[in-house]
Amino acid sequence: MTAAELERLAGHDDHAVRCAVAAHPNTPPDVLRTLAPTCPGEVLGNPGLPLLRLAHPRLILDWPRDTQLTLIRHALAPRWLRRFAMTHAQSDFQVALATNLALNAEDVAALAHHGAWQVRARIAARPELPPALIEALSADPDYGVRMYIAARADLPGASVDRLRRDASVFVRQVLEQGQRT
Repeated sequence: MTAAELERLAGHDDHAVRCAVAAHPNTPPDVLRTLAPTCPGEVLGNPGLPLLRLAHPRLILDWPRDTQLTLIRHALAPRWLRRFAMTHAQSDFQVALATNLALNAEDVAALAHHGAWQVRARIAARPELPPALIEALSADPDYGVRMYIAARADLPGASVDRLRRDASVFVRQVLEQGQRT
């Protein structure tokens, strides 16, 4: 299929057709940029993406911020994009990264110690966390992070005991609601 045909199909009414265009290796970069918000997995899984990045090193990095955040959240986000998010000056990039379920343990641990409480809260809300991180986050200085930890069903006993004595009534209420169910 030619780039012109793909560009025409990118405006198709059917979402599945648009996503098929996003996955096609001949799709032009500007079309990928347009389709990325609604077909992020297809754009990230596009077999032509690595070659496009060689030709356009700032591909994705110059795309709209919201599109970048959508791609960073996606499980198919490549390592180079996750590194970009990890080192970005704006913490909302790390917040988005913290919700990516395909993160490795090293990145999860690094984000659990991030300076912005919103990043730590997203890590605390992850479905799978090592007990050591749950324990550490149950003593987080920010009550918002501790609320996410208090809502977990997999709290170790020491964390439950600590959170029962938490200074925040909100944390204690969340813990109590979680312990009842």
